[in-house]
Amino acid sequence: MPTRWRLAEGRSTVPGGLAGGAGRPGAARWTNVPLLDSGMALERELKFSVLDPRVPALVELEAALSASGFRATSAPEQDVHDHYFDDDAGSLHAAGVALRRRRQGDEAWAGIKAGGEQDGALHVREELEVAMASAALDAPWPDAILERLAGIVEPEALVPKVELETHRVCFLIHSGEDAVAMLSFDAVTARAPGAERDALFDEVEIEALVERTSRADLEGIAEAVDGLVRLTPNPVNKLERAEALLLLATW
Repeated sequence: MPTRWRLAEGRSTVPGGLAGGAGRPGAARWTNVPLLDSGMALERELKFSVLDPRVPALVELEAALSASGFRATSAPEQDVHDHYFDDDAGSLHAAGVALRRRRQGDEAWAGIKAGGEQDGALHVREELEVAMASAALDAPWPDAILERLAGIVEPEALVPKVELETHRVCFLIHSGEDAVAMLSFDAVTARAPGAERDALFDEVEIEALVERTSRADLEGIAEAVDGLVRLTPNPVNKLERAEALLLLATW
């Protein structure tokens, strides 16, 4: 289940977050406040590239995790369709902000990710998602999203730049009775909207689901998975990787 956040006025909890983008004055500031019972204030996850698209069986994961005290259960597979937006000047990219519209089944959201830190495979970012009645690319942006874009980009100038289709095989990772992390095996197809040429890549993500899940916990899970599928720490997110691959495809 995606993490959602409701709004609260205040100062961003992460340097370089949505407090005017890259030091821009006058933009709205915000603080993450949990809307769901996740106990999280930030998205915290490990990201890995994989050359082998094989997804381990649940019994394999259970055996690999047993020594670390974790256990795995299957979660529903997901098909996610994202469009990422920016203006032609790349204002959001320059500010370190990713803006997307996501469709998953009959549901749709607008979302922003920004700021945070990256260290090896670890990515920590602020995230805001707002439900939308329509996933149409020309549907109005929710007011909560527009407030967070103020001073960074003109909404009228936003156009879709990258399209991602992701098939995600998911496992919940438990410590005792609690689900503490989501392990996802993602097969991603990236393209420029309307383009015929696309780029394919595979990733593994391990996302903390509760505040008490530490980096050491995430890395312990990753070590167990690495014994089944070779994991390479990924210093970039899906959007950045897609942009790089699509740029190479134009050469």
